[in-house]
Amino acid sequence: MPPRALPIVAWLLVAGLTGCAHEKVAATGYRWSYLADAGEDPRLAYGRPNSDDVVLMMRCRPDAGEIDLSAVGLSGGELVLTSGRSESRFAAAKVDDAMSEGLMEARGSASAPAFQAFRKSGDLTVLAKGQRHSLAADSKDRADVRAFFKACGA
Repeated sequence: MPPRALPIVAWLLVAGLTGCAHEKVAATGYRWSYLADAGEDPRLAYGRPNSDDVVLMMRCRPDAGEIDLSAVGLSGGELVLTSGRSESRFAAAKVDDAMSEGLMEARGSASAPAFQAFRKSGDLTVLAKGQRHSLAADSKDRADVRAFFKACGA
């Protein structure tokens, strides 16, 4: 390697590591947020606060007994949620969406075991293609999780 190439390679390595660190920090910035705007159905979103970057959205009509799910970046015919030892599978359909790739929508009973365990513990995992993606609520977010399920009548 020519001596002049060494600084360029070093710079590219540092830039690459900085980019990886940035993605790791960004991933930890995701939180659960309860959204209860007047005239709209209650929603619980997992994403970056104060942004449109939402990975999973739950929505319900109060006392209807069902929860609608929207998940970004997934594919397949079902959404699988786990919480603790509880697992629930929901038939899902891909939705064409210009803003995001791989938008999946599903509907499930509010009494599904994974929803009930999530309501109590704040722990939620999405299973996709054999991989587990933890969307666990931290201690600050658990009140939002409980408020959503209370508003849904679940």
